Amino acid sequence: MSVTKGSVIFYGLDGLDKKVNDIIEVLDLKKQSFEVKLIIFEAVNNAYIHGNSSDSSKPIYVDWELKDNLLIVIVKDCGQGFENINLHKKIDEENILDESGRGLYIISCYTDELILDGSSIIMRKSLLCDI
Repeated sequence: MSVTKGSVIFYGLDGLDKKVNDIIEVLDLKKQSFEVKLIIFEAVNNAYIHGNSSDSSKPIYVDWELKDNLLIVIVKDCGQGFENINLHKKIDEENILDESGRGLYIISCYTDELILDGSSIIMRKSLLCDI
Protein backbone atom coordinates (compact mmCIF):
# COMPACT_ATOMS: atom_id res chain seq x y z
CA MET A 1 0.00 0.00 0.00
CA SER A 2 1.51 3.27 -1.16
CA VAL A 3 0.63 6.54 0.56
CA THR A 4 1.64 10.02 -0.60
CA LYS A 5 0.71 13.00 1.57
CA GLY A 6 1.35 16.68 1.39
CA SER A 7 0.12 20.14 2.16
CA VAL A 8 0.50 23.71 0.99
CA ILE A 9 -0.74 27.07 2.22
CA PHE A 10 -1.98 29.71 -0.20
CA TYR A 11 -2.26 33.43 0.49
CA GLY A 12 -4.39 34.73 -2.33
CA LEU A 13 -4.20 33.24 -5.79
CA ASP A 14 -0.65 34.27 -6.70
CA GLY A 15 1.38 31.22 -7.63
CA LEU A 16 -1.70 28.99 -7.73
CA ASP A 17 -0.81 27.44 -11.08
CA LYS A 18 2.76 26.57 -10.05
CA LYS A 19 1.75 25.17 -6.67
CA VAL A 20 -1.00 23.03 -8.19
CA ASN A 21 1.44 21.77 -10.83
CA ASP A 22 3.83 20.91 -7.98
CA ILE A 23 1.06 18.88 -6.32
CA ILE A 24 0.41 17.04 -9.60
CA GLU A 25 4.14 16.31 -9.90
CA VAL A 26 4.40 14.98 -6.33
CA LEU A 27 1.37 12.76 -6.96
CA ASP A 28 3.05 11.58 -10.19
CA LEU A 29 -0.20 11.79 -12.12
CA LYS A 30 0.03 10.67 -15.71
CA LYS A 31 -3.69 10.48 -16.41
CA GLN A 32 -6.43 12.58 -14.89
CA SER A 33 -4.05 15.44 -14.13
CA PHE A 34 -6.49 17.88 -15.79
CA GLU A 35 -9.35 16.72 -13.55
CA VAL A 36 -7.28 16.92 -10.37
CA LYS A 37 -5.92 20.37 -11.30
CA LEU A 38 -9.45 21.55 -12.03
CA ILE A 39 -10.94 20.47 -8.70
CA ILE A 40 -8.05 22.00 -6.75
CA PHE A 41 -8.22 25.27 -8.74
CA GLU A 42 -11.98 25.51 -8.23
CA ALA A 43 -11.81 24.72 -4.51
CA VAL A 44 -8.98 27.19 -3.82
CA ASN A 45 -10.68 29.88 -5.90
CA ASN A 46 -13.93 29.29 -3.99
CA ALA A 47 -12.06 29.48 -0.67
CA TYR A 48 -10.34 32.72 -1.66
CA ILE A 49 -13.41 34.53 -3.01
CA HIS A 50 -16.17 33.27 -0.74
CA GLY A 51 -14.40 32.02 2.39
CA ASN A 52 -11.65 34.60 2.70
CA SER A 53 -13.55 37.47 1.01
CA SER A 54 -10.66 37.89 -1.49
CA ASP A 55 -8.33 38.82 1.38
CA SER A 56 -4.80 37.73 0.48
CA SER A 57 -3.64 37.99 4.08
CA LYS A 58 -5.87 35.05 5.08
CA PRO A 59 -4.49 31.54 4.53
CA ILE A 60 -6.04 28.75 2.50
CA TYR A 61 -4.86 25.31 3.59
CA VAL A 62 -4.69 22.46 1.08
CA ASP A 63 -3.93 18.95 2.32
CA TRP A 64 -3.88 15.87 0.13
CA GLU A 65 -3.39 12.16 0.48
CA LEU A 66 -3.13 9.51 -2.21
CA LYS A 67 -3.58 6.02 -0.82
CA ASP A 68 -3.60 3.29 -3.42
CA ASN A 69 -5.82 4.90 -6.07
CA LEU A 70 -7.96 7.09 -3.78
CA LEU A 71 -7.10 10.78 -3.72
CA ILE A 72 -8.45 12.90 -0.86
CA VAL A 73 -8.00 16.67 -1.05
CA ILE A 74 -9.11 19.01 1.75
CA VAL A 75 -9.27 22.77 1.19
CA LYS A 76 -9.90 24.93 4.27
CA ASP A 77 -10.37 28.68 4.42
CA CYS A 78 -10.92 31.25 7.18
CA GLY A 79 -14.60 31.85 6.44
CA GLN A 80 -17.76 31.16 8.41
CA GLY A 81 -18.46 27.96 6.50
CA PHE A 82 -21.16 26.84 4.14
CA GLU A 83 -24.79 27.65 4.88
CA ASN A 84 -27.80 26.17 3.13
CA ILE A 85 -25.84 25.15 0.05
CA ASN A 86 -27.92 23.51 -2.65
CA LEU A 87 -25.61 21.79 -5.13
CA HIS A 88 -27.22 21.94 -8.52
CA LYS A 89 -27.47 18.73 -10.52
CA LYS A 90 -26.93 20.75 -13.69
CA ILE A 91 -26.26 24.32 -14.76
CA ASP A 92 -29.21 26.27 -16.12
CA GLU A 93 -28.77 27.06 -19.79
CA GLU A 94 -29.10 30.82 -19.23
CA ASN A 95 -26.25 30.67 -16.67
CA ILE A 96 -23.91 28.43 -18.66
CA LEU A 97 -21.48 31.26 -19.55
CA ASP A 98 -21.50 33.00 -16.15
CA GLU A 99 -18.04 33.50 -14.67
CA SER A 100 -19.13 32.51 -11.18
CA GLY A 101 -21.52 30.20 -9.41
CA ARG A 102 -20.35 26.95 -10.96
CA GLY A 103 -17.31 25.98 -8.89
CA LEU A 104 -18.94 23.50 -6.53
CA TYR A 105 -20.94 22.03 -9.41
CA ILE A 106 -17.75 21.52 -11.43
CA ILE A 107 -16.02 19.93 -8.44
CA SER A 108 -18.98 17.58 -7.92
CA CYS A 109 -18.77 16.50 -11.58
CA TYR A 110 -15.11 15.48 -11.29
CA THR A 111 -15.10 13.85 -7.85
CA ASP A 112 -16.64 10.70 -6.44
CA GLU A 113 -17.60 12.49 -3.26
CA LEU A 114 -17.79 16.15 -2.26
CA ILE A 115 -18.31 17.04 1.40
CA LEU A 116 -18.91 20.60 2.58
CA ASP A 117 -17.82 20.63 6.22
CA GLY A 118 -17.86 24.04 7.83
CA SER A 119 -15.14 26.06 6.13
CA SER A 120 -13.65 22.97 4.46
CA ILE A 121 -14.26 21.25 1.17
CA ILE A 122 -13.37 17.56 1.24
CA MET A 123 -13.00 15.91 -2.16
CA ARG A 124 -12.55 12.20 -2.81
CA LYS A 125 -11.58 10.94 -6.24
CA SER A 126 -10.74 7.43 -7.40
CA LEU A 127 -7.91 7.55 -9.89
CA LEU A 128 -7.33 5.20 -12.77
CA CYS A 129 -4.97 2.33 -12.01
CA ASP A 130 -2.30 3.76 -14.32
CA ILE A 131 -2.29 7.15 -12.65
